[in-house]
Amino acid sequence: MALADDIIENISGYSKAMYSTWFYYKPARLLFDAGEGVAAALENFIFGIENIFISHGHHDHIGGLPGIIRARSSARGDKQKPLTVHYPFDDNLVDILREYIDKVSGRLEYQLQWTPIKPGDEIVLRDGQHSTLIKAFATPHSKRSTSLGYKLVEKRRRLRHEFEGTGEQEIAQIVKQQGREAVTEEYEQSLLIYGGDSMPLPLDEVRNCEVLMHDSTFLAEDDRGNETHASMEEAIKLAADAGVSRLLLIHVSSRYTKSQAVKLARNLAQKYGMTDRVHMILYRSIFPLHERK
Repeated sequence: MALADDIIENISGYSKAMYSTWFYYKPARLLFDAGEGVAAALENFIFGIENIFISHGHHDHIGGLPGIIRARSSARGDKQKPLTVHYPFDDNLVDILREYIDKVSGRLEYQLQWTPIKPGDEIVLRDGQHSTLIKAFATPHSKRSTSLGYKLVEKRRRLRHEFEGTGEQEIAQIVKQQGREAVTEEYEQSLLIYGGDSMPLPLDEVRNCEVLMHDSTFLAEDDRGNETHASMEEAIKLAADAGVSRLLLIHVSSRYTKSQAVKLARNLAQKYGMTDRVHMILYRSIFPLHERK
């Protein structure tokens, strides 16, 4: 199975424009956004979450936080596991909800940390030979406060360009004399990018990533009343231009029927050469637009 397909297989979530959006990525023990109903849907899987990354403070992206935080202190599971909520540094709506949660949650059985973050901040998830981290970047959505997207990045090593075509014995000799850093270089691979609610994301932020999760609220740009959400065509064109391995369309508006959304997505995927690379989530069902062989 391709890496991008494996990533998508490990994503579960819900996304319905205006109502609720959240995504759980089990391998990294993280939750992107926390819309209403997330605790009820995940049940005891909430104890596996170590970090929650909030894109912005609109209710459909944070309304499920009280349920997660309270349930982890009372449901059946390891009640001592710490939890960190990362959110945009200037988002007053998250601060208001935090005050409410602090007042009604009582004494929690675990350490709860609230961490305001800015574009460019990095959060290390795992350190070691293949360390992974989250990188925050600004997204075009909210005008009242910063809206963030998140990149799950893995640090890797590869052979330096100047040694391509060099024989194995010669490389081994150089490594023996000078160390592997003499022939290899570190680089970062974007595994999973979550854009939250957004107009088309910056091309350079998403280039060559394995899986891009992008807003596709509108089936037509004319349906958009203001510049806060992307259209399906904008999302698919961006993914094609950026060379992403897989695109997961999220946040489709319920004003459209499933058949309307799927039909247009298939046509656009074919138009932009993305026929076998586009997936879609409609509410809780994540599925590929092409038929797997």
